[in-house]
Amino acid sequence: MRNFSFIFVLAFLAISCTKTNPTFVQSQISLVPRPVKFQLEASSFAFTSESSISIDAEEQNMAATYLKNIFNTAAGFDLKIENNKGTASIVFNKVEGLKTESYQLKVGTKQIIIEASDAAGYFYAVQTLRQLLPVEIESKTSSVQEWLVPCATIEDGPRFSWRGMQMDFSRHFSSIKEVKTFLDYMALYKLNTYHMHLTDDQGWRVEIKKYPLLTEKGAWRVESSHDKQCKELAINNPMLAIDEQHYHEKEGQKMYGGFFTQEEIKEIVKYASDRNIKVIPEIDMPGHFKSAIDNYPYLSCTGKAGWGDHFSRPACLAKETSYEFTKDVLAEIADLFPSEYIHIGGDEVNIKSWKDCPNCQKTIKKNHLKDEHELQSFFNRDIEKFLNSKGKKMIGWDEIVSGGVSSESTIMWWRNWAPKARYEAVDKGADLIITPDFEYYFDFTNESTPLSKVYNYEPVPEDFTAEQTKHLLGIQANLWSERIANFKRLQYQAFPRLLALAETGWTEKKSKDFVGFQDRMQLQYTRMDALHINYYIPSVIGLTNKVVFVDKATITLESPLENMDIFYTLDGSVPTKISKKYVSPIIVSENGTINTIAYRGNIASEVKSASLEKQSYREALAVNPTKKGMKRWAVTKKFKTVEDVQLPKSPKWLEVTKIDLGEYSKEGNISLVFEGYFKADEDGIYEFATKSDDGSLLSIGDKLVVNNGGNHAAIHRDGMIALKKGWHPISIKYHQGGGGSELAVWYKAPSDEKAHLIGEKSAF
Repeated sequence: MRNFSFIFVLAFLAISCTKTNPTFVQSQISLVPRPVKFQLEASSFAFTSESSISIDAEEQNMAATYLKNIFNTAAGFDLKIENNKGTASIVFNKVEGLKTESYQLKVGTKQIIIEASDAAGYFYAVQTLRQLLPVEIESKTSSVQEWLVPCATIEDGPRFSWRGMQMDFSRHFSSIKEVKTFLDYMALYKLNTYHMHLTDDQGWRVEIKKYPLLTEKGAWRVESSHDKQCKELAINNPMLAIDEQHYHEKEGQKMYGGFFTQEEIKEIVKYASDRNIKVIPEIDMPGHFKSAIDNYPYLSCTGKAGWGDHFSRPACLAKETSYEFTKDVLAEIADLFPSEYIHIGGDEVNIKSWKDCPNCQKTIKKNHLKDEHELQSFFNRDIEKFLNSKGKKMIGWDEIVSGGVSSESTIMWWRNWAPKARYEAVDKGADLIITPDFEYYFDFTNESTPLSKVYNYEPVPEDFTAEQTKHLLGIQANLWSERIANFKRLQYQAFPRLLALAETGWTEKKSKDFVGFQDRMQLQYTRMDALHINYYIPSVIGLTNKVVFVDKATITLESPLENMDIFYTLDGSVPTKISKKYVSPIIVSENGTINTIAYRGNIASEVKSASLEKQSYREALAVNPTKKGMKRWAVTKKFKTVEDVQLPKSPKWLEVTKIDLGEYSKEGNISLVFEGYFKADEDGIYEFATKSDDGSLLSIGDKLVVNNGGNHAAIHRDGMIALKKGWHPISIKYHQGGGGSELAVWYKAPSDEKAHLIGEKSAF
C-alpha cells in the first residue's frame, strides 16, 4: 500500500506539473537547513483564499494550524481545515515507518502532499513550505498577489535528534515576548531544543513558591560589573545599551532584574510545544549559586555568600539543608517543565571552599571519596536519583565527568581544551551533547567565531567508534548574556550563525558545502529582513587595521554582502548613512583615521577602522644571520596578559623553525617570546598579521606593528610598516591565559602573496 501510494503521487505530479504557473530556477530557492533530497520540477502551486487543508490524524493538527495561521496573518486567507483529500489543496498523509521528524513533501500544480509518521515531521514539512513561499509570508500584512511555491519533490529528515539553542537569563534578562519571538526563529530553521539558563550568580529568574526570596530579592540587583561594562561600551556602540524595561524601583533604588512566574513558564512551554520545541531548564548547582546563597546564606560553608579567586562560593555539600533546598527547588521545576531533561549546571565550581570547610572534609572521608571532585559527584548522584524519581534525566556541563558520572547522565561538552571529557562520558555510557566554546558560543564576537567556523565545525570526533557515536545526541549553541543586554544585540549575536548551526544539526556531513550555503544565505538575509531580525553583517572588505604609506595610499573597499552601500569618514567620527558614500578608491596622504560602515537596507555592519600613518622607510641592519627560523623563550604560569610579558636578564633560548605553540599547545597559562630577523627583499610597505588566543604583539625593532593584545578568543589583527631592503629585527610576544590556545603569524611583501612567517624569511 505504501509503494502504491508513492508511485501514484509521482504519477500525479508528472501530469500536474505543467507550465500553467511560472517555473522557478534553483537560484530562486533557498532552504536552510539543506534537505536530504530536493528535486525541482517545472511549474508551481498557487495558494489562494480558496485553498484548504485536509488532515486525518491528531498529530497533523499542529502543523496544519501553523500553516493556517501564517497565511491568515500575512495574506488574510482563512484556510479551511477539513477531512477531504479529494478536494483539499494541501493533504496531510500518515505514513508508517518514516523516521522521527522526517517527512516527504510533494508539490504539484493542483495539490501539495505532506507525508510523515509523527507531528514533528508534518511540522518541519510546513517550515520547508514556509521557506519556499515568498518572504512576505513573514509579514504582518502583505500586498503580494500570488503566493507561489515551486513544484518539487522533497525527502528529508535530521542528522541529530538534539538541535538546540540556549539563552542566559541571569546576566541579562529577556521578556516573555522576546522568548516567543526567538522560538519562532528556531522553528523556522528546524531547531527543536530550547535551553533556558534560569539561575546564576547574577540573578534568579524563575519563581519557586517554597522559597519566595529567590525572586523577591534574588531576581534584582544593583549595577553589576557586566552592567557597567555594557554601559561603557554603549557609549560608542548603542546596540550594547541595557534594555530599560528591566529596571525597576526596589527598596528605594533603581535595580535591574526580572523573573518568570510559574504561569509564564507554562505559557513558554506551551508556545514552544506548538512549534515542536522542548524546553530544558537549567538550575545551576552547586556552584554559580550566589543568587540563592545571598538570600539563604545557611546554604554556604561559611554562612555567607561571596567570591573566591574566580568563582562564587558554592553550596556546602556537608549540610543536609543544601540537599533539601536543591531538591525542593527541582521538585517545582520538574512540575513546570514536561521535558525529560533537567540541567543542573555543575561547571566552574570553586572547590577551594570545600577544601577549607572541615565539614566537607569529614564528608569526603566518611564516604571514602578521593577528593573534592568526587564530593561534587557524590552530590550529583544524589540529585540524579531524585530527578529519576520524578521521571527526569540529569544534564550537566562536562566538568561533572571529573568525579565520575553514571550511564544515566547526559553531558554537555563545552571545553575545547578538555577533549578527553567526551570520551570519558560516552565510555561510561552517558549521552553527549556537543556545544564547544570556540565554535558554538555565540556571545563571542563574529570576528573570533565567524560564520565559516560555525558551519565547518564537525561535531563527531573522527576517531569515535560506532558505539561511542550512538551516545552523541546532537549539538547546541549558547548565548551567554554578560555582554548581551538587549534583544536586538541577542539577534545580532545569534544571526546568521544560528543558520549554520541548524544546517550542521540537520544535514549529513557529506551533503554540507559552505560555498553553496553562502549562496543560499543571500535569500535568507532577505527573509531575515522580513522578520525584522537585526543580524550581523561582516565589516567592509579591503581595510587593514593600519594603512601605512610613504607618499600616499589608495584604499579600495568592497561590500561584504550583495546589495550594500558603504559610507566612510576621515575625521574620526562614526559613519552613518549621511556620511560620504564610497563610489571609488580613496586616496590618502596624511595621518589620521578612516572609519567605514556598510548598510543593507537598515541593517548596518560594525564600524571598521584603520589608522592612517605616513612613514619613512626603516633602514635595515648590517647583519647577516645564518640560522633559519627564530629563537624562542618560554615560561608557564608567570604573567596575566601579553602586555605583562618580560624577558629575564638571562633568557634560555630554544631554536625553532616555526612560530607556533609547539610543545606548549595544551598548556593553560603559557608565555612565549620569539626573536630573530625578517628579510625584506625590496624597499616597500610590508604587511604583518597575527591570529592568537589570547594575546600577541609583533614588533619590528622598537616599532609595534601588530597589536593583538589582551586576553580574548582567537582573533586576527594586522599592521603595516615601511622597510628598506635587508634584515630587520623582529619579535613576537604571545600569552595564553587559559582555555583555548592558538598562534599563527603571516607576512605579505609588496609583490608577494600572504604567507606564514617561517623558513628563509626569518633567521637569527
